[in-house]
Amino acid sequence: MFNRPPSRLLTALVLAAAAALAGCQHRAATINSPESSTDNFQKAKAAGVRPLAVGEFNSKGDRRDVEARYLKDTLATELSGAGLLDPASNAVVEGELISVSIGGSGGNAMARFIITLSNGRVVYDRELRTTVQWSGGGAVANQRREIYQKLVGQLFTDPSFKNAVPR
Repeated sequence: MFNRPPSRLLTALVLAAAAALAGCQHRAATINSPESSTDNFQKAKAAGVRPLAVGEFNSKGDRRDVEARYLKDTLATELSGAGLLDPASNAVVEGELISVSIGGSGGNAMARFIITLSNGRVVYDRELRTTVQWSGGGAVANQRREIYQKLVGQLFTDPSFKNAVPR
């Protein structure tokens, strides 16, 4: 009785469960995508800057490379939402994620943003840092999104940023 090969029904159930799990993983990746925020839309519009291109963002370390890409995607999403993303712009924002920490009660991130004009002139080079506190545990994806949105919001409100690429 115990040495019989698995039945077709059991095999079908295992395959169905595997397919369902694969679907869940795809949905998790979608939920984790950057989203444009109303707060940053208003900050970007109030900054009075011209449209920008978004260049490379990097960091040191494998895990942080993924986080640097998320920061880049967050910036591009926020600029796009405000109508300020232009891949053909003569001003390109690039950056480096210096540090990031996401925990149960809060998180922080620090990044260096650099804006270079097409003639090679650097018009903005600054490190920005943000800290976010949460009242309770939450989905890491939402906490991650909040940290990077806040960091991008700091860029938009930095007077040096506004002066570097005025409209």
